Amino acid sequence: MPWPLIRLSLRARLYLVCAVLIALLLTPSYYTLRQLAELRDIAFDLQSRHAVALLEVGRIETSLSELNRLQRDWVSTPSEEARSEMFLTLDVARRGLVRLASLEYHVRADLSQTVVDSLTRLTEALDSLVQERRMSEASAMHLASRPVYERGQEALASLGQAIDAESMTAAVRAQSISERTARTAAAATGLAAGLAVLLALLSVGAITNPLRKLRSAMAAVAGGRFAPPSDLPYGRPDEIGDLTRSFRAMTERLAELDRLKAEFVSIASHELKTPVNVVRGYVDMIEEGSYGGVDEGLAEALRYIREQTEVLRERVDQLLAMSRLEAQGMEVKLAPVALGDLFEEVRRNFAGLAAQKRIVFRVRTDPSLPDMALLDRRRVRDELIGNLLGNAFKFTPAGGGIDVHARGEPGWLIFQIRDTGEGIPPAQLPYIFEKYYQAGRHAGKVGAGLGLAIAREIVDAHGGRITVESREGKGSVFRVELPLSQVERAEGPAPVVRVGEAAVQAGGRSVLPFSRLPRGGPGNRKGNGKGNGRG
Repeated sequence: MPWPLIRLSLRARLYLVCAVLIALLLTPSYYTLRQLAELRDIAFDLQSRHAVALLEVGRIETSLSELNRLQRDWVSTPSEEARSEMFLTLDVARRGLVRLASLEYHVRADLSQTVVDSLTRLTEALDSLVQERRMSEASAMHLASRPVYERGQEALASLGQAIDAESMTAAVRAQSISERTARTAAAATGLAAGLAVLLALLSVGAITNPLRKLRSAMAAVAGGRFAPPSDLPYGRPDEIGDLTRSFRAMTERLAELDRLKAEFVSIASHELKTPVNVVRGYVDMIEEGSYGGVDEGLAEALRYIREQTEVLRERVDQLLAMSRLEAQGMEVKLAPVALGDLFEEVRRNFAGLAAQKRIVFRVRTDPSLPDMALLDRRRVRDELIGNLLGNAFKFTPAGGGIDVHARGEPGWLIFQIRDTGEGIPPAQLPYIFEKYYQAGRHAGKVGAGLGLAIAREIVDAHGGRITVESREGKGSVFRVELPLSQVERAEGPAPVVRVGEAAVQAGGRSVLPFSRLPRGGPGNRKGNGKGNGRG
């Protein structure tokens, strides 16, 4: 866009575009009106001048015929009445020629004027002869005047033909103007409409393109990414430029606040971990008898203290994991993992808890499950499956069931964790993967709302996806899909993916972080994996 337009405000630019559009659309109309005015003049000329001229020619012809008759009557039977009518008719012919001259037909009327002048002299001579009673001479003169009348009729006929020819020329010219106007108006209208559409599209693009980019940037901010994009029009001097600069300032402030929050959480978690470990150490020492004997009541109290310190340590570990993830410090170290052993470890780790809570707990592996996969064993076992099963045990009552089923599909590891707990309300499903969000009847009472957020980030870091189906009061089914990396290509040191980085090298190959890895799973299964979890 030309720089003078860019310097205008958005409102002024819109007003200018509207004015140009109006001018483009009015130009063909103005041209058409001009041509219609010319056609109107031609029509008026045909209706007034030519029609009146033909009428006058007819009157003159009639006057000449009447004059010839009256002269004959005056010679044969002289009377004052005949004499008066003869001169009156001659005067009518003269006035007709004058009117023809006023209609700009004087050039073509010259011959007729000559004839009328001759007839005027003839009439005066006949009048003199009759007044002197020289009837024979008057009769002879009247007979000799026939060629004059014939020349007059011929002159008037020629004048009529000239008027007809001029009228035809005007009609042809009017038709030509009409056709030319129709063609030109159609072409001009089409061109004006095309230019108007082009200008409108350019104007709409100049306004909507930065707004579309700004909307995408706002969606990124809503998703927790506070880096302002560099392709927004921060330098524009109009309202859009003001809006983008305000947005940049806002995102920079949000990024700073997010950094401060993560830093605070990290520091607070580290500060909390030491006293928790101290409390745990003293509990162990008291239980071991370092401070004397422990009776049954004190042992019961120590068990409660131990349980609560375990809960507190779990919360602190989750806060530390989330702070590392927000600071892009959580590493996913990929290494060959025996999947059968992995799920057997999961079964052993949770078997005691299942017995304690009287919950039927099963871990099943399908024959299609691959032997090996390239995964971060600890994070998948403890922070992915561990968090999912931890939630399942929290919300499944005694007598319920939890089932883990693992299988394989071409290129994918798939496992499902099904429970018969209280389920998740449909209105809360879109948000349960968000940090610090808790769903269900126990929201705010159980956990810190970090478990599923961490689980999702681990899945994303492996290039997979996680979905959930849940019915309130019927339980939930979490489905995890992880791509099977090619173990035989993983040579050298263990590949590392640092969550949030642009790209890193893994085993000599470029590995994308969770934000750029493909989110699709095997086949064409439904679900988009957005925000489905309990927290």
